[in-house]
Amino acid sequence: MSYHSSRPAEKISIRLERFLGENVYLLILAAVIGVLGGFGAVLFRELIDIIRTTAFAGGSSTDALAQTPWYWIVLPPAAGGLVVGPLIYFFAREAKGHGIPEVMNAVSNRGGKIRKRVMTVKTIASAITIGSGGSVGREGPIVQIGAGVGSAIGQLLGFDGNKLIILLGCGAAAGMAATFNAPIAGVILAVEVIIGSATISVFSPLVVASVSGTVVTRLIYGDETFIEVPDYTLLNPALELPLYLALGVAAGVTAMLFTRGIVLFEDLWDKAKIPQWLSPAIGGAMVGGVALFFPQVLGVGYETVFKAVHGQEVLWVLVALIFLKIFAAGTSLGSGGSGGVFAPSLFVGACLGGAFGLVVEQVFPGQTAHSGAYALVGMGAVLAGTTHAPITAILMLFEITTTYTIILPLMFSCIISLVLSTKLFSTSIFTTRLKRRGVRLRSSAESELMRSTKVRRLLRPFPETMLPVTPASKVVEGALLSPMGHQYVVDSNNKLLGEISLNRIKNILREQSLDDALMLAVDMMDSEVTAVRLDDTLDMAMGHISRQDTEMLPVVDENDQLMGSITRHDIMVFFEHEILRNEAATMKFLPESSKEDFSLVELPKGETIAEILVGDSLNGETLKTLDMRATFGLNVIGIQRKSSSGIVRLSPEPHIPFQVGDQLSVVGQSDAIDVFKQKFQL
Repeated sequence: MSYHSSRPAEKISIRLERFLGENVYLLILAAVIGVLGGFGAVLFRELIDIIRTTAFAGGSSTDALAQTPWYWIVLPPAAGGLVVGPLIYFFAREAKGHGIPEVMNAVSNRGGKIRKRVMTVKTIASAITIGSGGSVGREGPIVQIGAGVGSAIGQLLGFDGNKLIILLGCGAAAGMAATFNAPIAGVILAVEVIIGSATISVFSPLVVASVSGTVVTRLIYGDETFIEVPDYTLLNPALELPLYLALGVAAGVTAMLFTRGIVLFEDLWDKAKIPQWLSPAIGGAMVGGVALFFPQVLGVGYETVFKAVHGQEVLWVLVALIFLKIFAAGTSLGSGGSGGVFAPSLFVGACLGGAFGLVVEQVFPGQTAHSGAYALVGMGAVLAGTTHAPITAILMLFEITTTYTIILPLMFSCIISLVLSTKLFSTSIFTTRLKRRGVRLRSSAESELMRSTKVRRLLRPFPETMLPVTPASKVVEGALLSPMGHQYVVDSNNKLLGEISLNRIKNILREQSLDDALMLAVDMMDSEVTAVRLDDTLDMAMGHISRQDTEMLPVVDENDQLMGSITRHDIMVFFEHEILRNEAATMKFLPESSKEDFSLVELPKGETIAEILVGDSLNGETLKTLDMRATFGLNVIGIQRKSSSGIVRLSPEPHIPFQVGDQLSVVGQSDAIDVFKQKFQL
């Protein structure tokens, strides 16, 4: 947190943190965010119910829709899309789609910052999409809304870096827990999907937030079970476990089809020459058209899940609904609607498992569990395959069913599904969308490196300092001689009082002349200094550096005594060195003098080295402005530049401007390199 702040909320937050202690203060904030996330989930559910009741005058149940005139089935999703399209297009385009990818991107590449208007637009757009019959779920939006609440509170209080990300995760965990009445699954989702870290400092606030969100919904709705399930007993393990293995294989293939289907429909709608604000209305009409024959595809579809679990649906309908739901969900999301993919995944899994169970009952009558047991396992297995989050899927199904006896086959099928789906399609339903947009998510190892490394490790112990009574002429002389252009004003006890930068001196000179007799260092310094402490993380320090657009920060101890400084350059060099050292475990680079064939270079699976020629679109850009590692997942390992004396090889420093004709040596995934070239027309 900043050493000084001019914002009242930040000042109060600093005092509270120092009074209560960092850990206690963070837990209190987690509880507040959890309560707000719980109420947000409640309000979102109520808003959906109001819109659904209004949109479908005769009721939205499958039986009611069967008696409804055709236009009361087709028109509501089309009308909903007509409202949602302009709302998202003109106010917050991050609200499009299923929400969780945007939260993951905010954690990985934006320091946990989510625009405040996204919460409002996402709430309204998703409620209209779902309430009017869009074939999506409410979980993704609630996670994004909760994450937005946590991010907004964190930004208001001046948090950044790891602390802001933790508060964002608290909101996401609370939203998920409140949706399914599943506090454990809410925590694991935040750890497994959103944050990617499970240290005690991260885990504890997530637990508090998740429990708080769940308590809110239980106080309002009671301790309701997400879905009532029939009794389950593993009658014949020797027979049934191989059957669950087969179900896991089928779920893995289905999960791959689901993910590829969503991607396919998104691509088709992106290529369609239809205004983006109008697409959701057309997509809604198409979903309504399918609903004329299969009304089960409208909305979240939990009624159909219930029927599959209780064996109340016929085999051919369940099989048809697997493919129709993929079409309907892909159309709703691809055309620009707003909603989640958890519910469609559970829907498809229930239909797959239910159909599988009905076949098993016919082949092995009386020897296996009820078909509903296979429907439950199918729900978890498909969810694990689409999200690549098996622990979340297992614990969610356990909590929403409150049936422990289902755990053994559930774990078995989920892992089989995960292994197969990752072989067939390497990215999850969340990461696929970001990857195709050229957005690279930091691996958990990269994020953990920045969150776990302390500032003291990169401390420069001898910053330029002076006393408050130093004459102006000495201040100017020191600034000109300082390699970083920063000097710090300290008292006789080395306590930090202020900062004098070269830019500040220039601004003073524009307004007045320096009079040694009248002006001292105390008159020239900026007392609002952003400082970090020795045990703050590099992630936090880099957040301050980026926000302040500076190259250097002072480092103080617990008594506010100046201990040294930390620079952007030192952080970047450390980060690149550590990450590339880990990645280089399977790399072999040959020296320039080597006579061996360049093809002997070995890279991690899927990575390659490419030479990129700089054109007009990159002229004047730098590695800093492009942020190629975070945005594209690319590492520039060398720059070659033509000069009058021949080819010059430059070290890839962050601030070196590219020139037309430069040749960049880049390491990264082949598709990421293609995305970079397409974006800059190279």
